[in-house]
Amino acid sequence: MQNLKNFWIRKKISKFLSYSFLIFFIFNVNIAKSFSDNLEKGKATIQQMIKEAQKHAIDTIKLEPNERSIKIELLIKKYINLDFMGKVTTGTFWKKASVKQKEMYKAALLKQIVLTTEEHLNTLATLSYKPKKSEKRGKKLVYVRGLIQDPNKKKPDVNLLWKLAANKNGSFLILDLEIEGISLVSSQKAEAVSILRKNRGNFDILLKKMTRDK
Repeated sequence: MQNLKNFWIRKKISKFLSYSFLIFFIFNVNIAKSFSDNLEKGKATIQQMIKEAQKHAIDTIKLEPNERSIKIELLIKKYINLDFMGKVTTGTFWKKASVKQKEMYKAALLKQIVLTTEEHLNTLATLSYKPKKSEKRGKKLVYVRGLIQDPNKKKPDVNLLWKLAANKNGSFLILDLEIEGISLVSSQKAEAVSILRKNRGNFDILLKKMTRDK
């Protein structure tokens, strides 16, 4: 009787362990699939943006610089997480800003990003974009690497690194861009936080400087 009882106990334990292993296996497969899906979505987002940027560069090549900037601003805004960039580039000072100041800062920040990136994106009218190896970073981040090349080899290659993550709606947006190893977000944060510290977190002074420097 005792042997029979032990047999059923061992059988139940074995069954429990089997189920546990199966659940663990399915869970990890789903995580791996999710990571793989995120990587593909991140890469697809950049490919679509580059496609639109190339079309923009060709369609606007004869326009005045100001007109081109206005059009490319709409394109860039569509693909970046401006709320994230606003928070990150101002650090703890972000919480002290009013709703109006936050909106004004994000608008000024967008202008800064446009000025920094439009030259590279506008060159896609005559240059080409080559995707490179992409990778997952943690559970949420996706790094997409690419290269702007001159088919005639007259201009040096430009290395780009796009850092993306999904928003609440599941769409992948750009959190940062590194051009030849220089991060837009880190550069802007160093400048913005320095100004805010010197002026006791006064966003109005930061905004005046940002709009004056344009």
